[in-house]
Amino acid sequence: MFAAGVLLMGCSSDPRLAVSGTVNFKGAPLDQGRIEFYPPEGKGNMSGAVIQNGRFDIPQKTGLAPATYDVRIFSYDTKGAKVPSEMPGEPGEGFKERIARKYNLDSKLTAEVKPGNTVFQFSVE
Repeated sequence: MFAAGVLLMGCSSDPRLAVSGTVNFKGAPLDQGRIEFYPPEGKGNMSGAVIQNGRFDIPQKTGLAPATYDVRIFSYDTKGAKVPSEMPGEPGEGFKERIARKYNLDSKLTAEVKPGNTVFQFSVE
């Protein structure tokens, strides 16, 4: 009985996986922004991360269950903005999106998250 309890404690029923990767903007690592993963047909949990120096990391705690996700990438031009945001990756007043809509609001980007496939590379303009 005790052995069964120890065995169960070592198992994890959480299907979420840590996800990481890189984002290039016009051929160079994206300096700052955010990436969002939306579950298929709106079923499941959305997750995302701040992009810094072309990299993003989503830990298992807030990770993604195996599925194919819609991906959106945002990055705001920080030059000339009136009021900076207090949240990393979020726009402040007067900031303009510098990533083309086809990679965020009208995105067709996807990522298939599954065990053994949790590191992604994206290139945007």
